[in-house]
Amino acid sequence: MLSSLDRVVQRTGRVAVILAMMGILGLLALGVVVRVFPVIPLAGYDEVVELLMAWMTFLGAAILWGEGSLYRVDVLTSQLSPRAGRVVRMGVLLVSLVFAVVLTLEGWRVAVLSAETTPFLRFPKSIAYASMPVAGAIMMGYTLVGIGRALLGLRRC
Repeated sequence: MLSSLDRVVQRTGRVAVILAMMGILGLLALGVVVRVFPVIPLAGYDEVVELLMAWMTFLGAAILWGEGSLYRVDVLTSQLSPRAGRVVRMGVLLVSLVFAVVLTLEGWRVAVLSAETTPFLRFPKSIAYASMPVAGAIMMGYTLVGIGRALLGLRRC
């Protein structure tokens, strides 16, 4: 069950990040072309780029978090005994959980309380800000699974 949910989250997240990146690149390229050859008005595209950038960044971080591909230094844990290494990894997971909870709660607060709109297109900025609690919730889920697996590993010692 968890592995199939993980596959869905990973695939959906990857597709969303790739589409956001393609949208950003397309809009920026179109912006350059329109500045050189002003054939159509292209106002407000930077606001869409900003929205896509927020989602690409936070969702991309959550997907990398889930697969364990974010920056990690294993020098300390490789020098410790296996049990001490698992204890350190558990500590890192707990700190990571605190970060994910704060990101989710504060991101939710910012997204819900934001009354800002973009200047030209009048998009609610809360659409971009919503990327924070969504990413935080994904990170929390992955971290809780990691903590569960680490606890099972600690019990075996």
